[in-house]
Amino acid sequence: MRHYFLFLVALFIFIGLPLPNQTKAEILHMMNTQDRSFNITDFGAKANDNTDDSQAVIDAIRAADNAGGGTVYIPAGTYHITTVNAVVSHPISIVGEQGAILDGRRSTQQAILNIGGAKGDSAPLLADTAKGNNTVITNLPVVPGDILLIRSKELFNSARNYYYRGEMAEVASVSGNTITLKNALFDTYHSTSTILYKPNMPNIGVSNLTILRDSNHAGLTINYARDVRLAHVEVSGARERGIGLSYVYGGKIENNEASDCWYEGSGTSYGLSIASSQHLTVKNNWIHGGRHGISLGGQEPVRDILLTQNVIDNYEDSRVGAFNTHENVEYITISKNQILNGVSVAGDHLTFDGNTIISRVDYPGISIKQNRYSDKLIIRNNKITAPNYGILLETYLPSLELRDMVVEGNTIRSKSAGIGIKPRTETATGTKIKNITIKNNHIVSTTDSAISIRNYRQTPITVENVKIEGGTYNSINNKGIFAQIPPAAGNFTVSNATIGTEKEGEYGMLLINFNRIAIDRSSLQGPAKRGYANYFQYANNVAITNSRLSGWKYKNGVKMLNVSNIQLGNNTYTNTPS
Repeated sequence: MRHYFLFLVALFIFIGLPLPNQTKAEILHMMNTQDRSFNITDFGAKANDNTDDSQAVIDAIRAADNAGGGTVYIPAGTYHITTVNAVVSHPISIVGEQGAILDGRRSTQQAILNIGGAKGDSAPLLADTAKGNNTVITNLPVVPGDILLIRSKELFNSARNYYYRGEMAEVASVSGNTITLKNALFDTYHSTSTILYKPNMPNIGVSNLTILRDSNHAGLTINYARDVRLAHVEVSGARERGIGLSYVYGGKIENNEASDCWYEGSGTSYGLSIASSQHLTVKNNWIHGGRHGISLGGQEPVRDILLTQNVIDNYEDSRVGAFNTHENVEYITISKNQILNGVSVAGDHLTFDGNTIISRVDYPGISIKQNRYSDKLIIRNNKITAPNYGILLETYLPSLELRDMVVEGNTIRSKSAGIGIKPRTETATGTKIKNITIKNNHIVSTTDSAISIRNYRQTPITVENVKIEGGTYNSINNKGIFAQIPPAAGNFTVSNATIGTEKEGEYGMLLINFNRIAIDRSSLQGPAKRGYANYFQYANNVAITNSRLSGWKYKNGVKMLNVSNIQLGNNTYTNTPS
């Protein structure tokens, strides 16, 4: 098994991710800056010497801003920078010629390049407004097209004491003190606890630039900006974070690289961090060498982010997911990425689709840390290889509920369960998943069950409905499926699926405390030397129909304990007494 994982790691290393070049003309027209170009050498910057060019870059940015926006052009060469901090009001595009380098390796300042707008004026919310509404009432002067920042003093959830309710929203129209928003609100806000801001959020672009650091500080940070365009930027040695975005509304982050972002003992060390931002596409980036490759979080939630076709890795000894979210994210789609050292997420409306995910260390392929009510989790069409769980969902707090969990079309090879569900601690009591749909997956687990739903010590988790449709679910050295819930708390149905074990004398399925168990048109497969049986305990109804039971020592391949009603009909038995 160890050789198998090493082979996979080597395979992905050689795949690589091309970072295509853009022509100067293409880059200069990334943004609407009316072709006003400001060359940093006209402001005193000198390439390839030892002078500090920070002020020249700042002056060029200020000139572009004072002109109503423009392109700050950096010719090829190396420019030594201590720090560039620029608060701007107009569209700014920073464009490097091929070979342009900002060298901050001698700097101990927080960021080499920090640019964006500001939080702006504020006014209180004058009336409560509910999730799904598209109006707010305030005396804050705004016009259509402005962005509102809504900030509440109420906690978004209790996972951390600095996760507050809040969001950004675009103004569609204004009538008196009633503002109509372009889209519906993500959350509910109360007038007694909510302030609205009119942030200055200019368009910001950075492209075709290399940023070097050699310290536990940041490389490139962009704050309070909209329609951000970040392309062909390479950041290395910025070990607090390579690229950081906060309060960004809309934009594309494409074809960038962040590397060497690991710092021992840091709680950050991100390749790319996205905080309190919305409506972003992150595509075709190569992010590697940090504690997390990409991390989402912030004081207010991160929402509506598409991450696609990226290669995401981290420093192996960090032993946490290469892709990570904090507990306040929603509507995140992770699609067609190569994630080379596992995933650690918490949030709502998370979708994993078409990714290749491996873990090089003893860590799950996908670890879901549920700490709030959640509507939906979708894990579809992924290839997952892990020396731990393939997919692990744990509930962290009491009385949590997840409405729908869909696991479909995945190929999973894992040491622990391919799909594992359990409370995280004994205090996570009263947690529940209403519906789990498991469809057309192909799972092989070596030491644990292919699917495992279990207690943490004496603390159970309730699952109201488990539905397995199609696919194969096999364990080498354990039960094919193990599931235990509180008494008579749920239903378990299987159709058109193959479930089995390769361990002699083992159970194929062990299901405990389900109200109703129904298996139809499926194959319950034991090993050549025969498993013991499929064992159902403390159920009101068990029905196995139109199915094939093969390789079991016990009569009919089925054993019951305290089952009220039993139906076995139209089944076939091979290498099994009947």
